[in-house]
Amino acid sequence: MRYDVVILGGGPAGYVAAVTALQEGLKVALVERKYLGGECSNWGCIPSKALIELGNAVGLAKSLNKYGVSLSIGGVDRSKVLKHVSRAVIKAREGVKYLLSDAEIIQGYGKIKDPHKVKIEGEISRELEATNIIVATGTEPRSVPTFSFDGERIIHNRHFFELDSLPNTILIVGAGAIGCEISEALAQLGIEVHLVEIMDKILPEVDRDLSDLIHKYLLRSGVKIYTSSQAQFGGYVNNEVLVRIVSKGGTTEVKVEKVLIAAGRSYNTSNIGLEGVGVELDNKGAVIVNDFMRTTVPNIYAAGDVTGPPLLAHKAFREGVIAAESITGVKEPLPRGPVPMVIYTHPEIGFVGLNEAQAFRAGVDYKVLKFPYVALGRDSTSVRPTPEGFAKLIIEKNTSKILGAAVIGNGAADLIHLFTVAISHRLSIDELRKTIISHPTYSEVFSEIISEASGKPLHAPKHV
Repeated sequence: MRYDVVILGGGPAGYVAAVTALQEGLKVALVERKYLGGECSNWGCIPSKALIELGNAVGLAKSLNKYGVSLSIGGVDRSKVLKHVSRAVIKAREGVKYLLSDAEIIQGYGKIKDPHKVKIEGEISRELEATNIIVATGTEPRSVPTFSFDGERIIHNRHFFELDSLPNTILIVGAGAIGCEISEALAQLGIEVHLVEIMDKILPEVDRDLSDLIHKYLLRSGVKIYTSSQAQFGGYVNNEVLVRIVSKGGTTEVKVEKVLIAAGRSYNTSNIGLEGVGVELDNKGAVIVNDFMRTTVPNIYAAGDVTGPPLLAHKAFREGVIAAESITGVKEPLPRGPVPMVIYTHPEIGFVGLNEAQAFRAGVDYKVLKFPYVALGRDSTSVRPTPEGFAKLIIEKNTSKILGAAVIGNGAADLIHLFTVAISHRLSIDELRKTIISHPTYSEVFSEIISEASGKPLHAPKHV
């Protein structure tokens, strides 16, 4: 049987490409080796947020005491916590299955045999004929020196979210978004957490003023943080892992039940036939594509994590749509950016466009504007306020064009999208100033900093 499009991978890029192709009336087969929904639904976005929500709920309950509301937390049933996480995963997975009810879903491992044939290795081996192919095979967790995954004590995120119960102690290698998010959630649930980062600050992808604030909040939650440090495997001791944390100041030894490696991903581009048919990869193994998500082979497309950073579900959604629409002959593809990014710590971080470090490296003549959460009425009413939070704009001096924005504080995960719209549509400060924002809301951060950028601040403290 011949298909208009065969898609390798049922994650965010793959299933959205399938949904889009089906809407265009194409005949679609989707090949997935394990679970629909991919990394996001099964071991990333959805389970981590389910865990974070529980951690935040405990943190909220503890905060109520200072307001005269006394609650006692009798304990945390760590197996029930993961059952809640599992239910969220299954619901997401089933949702994807429903969306793909008109596509042929094939369980197995797909390999491109030639530009129009895909060989399926599974319970039943078969070959599919395809007018077009979309590669959306994503990434795999990557190990670090001296540690080898055993699936029980030295684990990656997939192992972690398939545990029967949370551990009492854990060491996390890598203080990027995943490491920081899970660290805080677990600490709030009463687990001893050690977080090790080889760089000189946590969250290397954001400016230091943001990462320093999260560092402070993680310490308040009880996370033990080691920056400019390297974790080394020291062996197994009575069902625990001995880890040596090496830094300039010396070596610290800790014993923990689990070591979670959250320090990078590897592209799933090997052994699926790409190079054999002429699809070019970059020096890190990501698929090279153009604005239409087309590879160096005209009828083979790629989308999602497999095309390189940022490794985010919403970036994958967009690329899946572009790939499917390109197959139908669209002349002007949707843009691939700017891509907003969110880190679900407390406080949350949202950022889009250039940060200060990137603007400096690009040689841009820019200025920075900030509006503090301490001046935000809505945050002062919160049971868990984030008064140290702020919004930040990176503005080109000559043109007053917004190059980037960042928000750290309550509501940042949603608020950042106002700035994303502004940057996406290249709206001027004067145009943005016309928008009225409800009071009291977190979204007022947007109108306040835009007023400041226009030279007419409303509620900004005089020292800002």
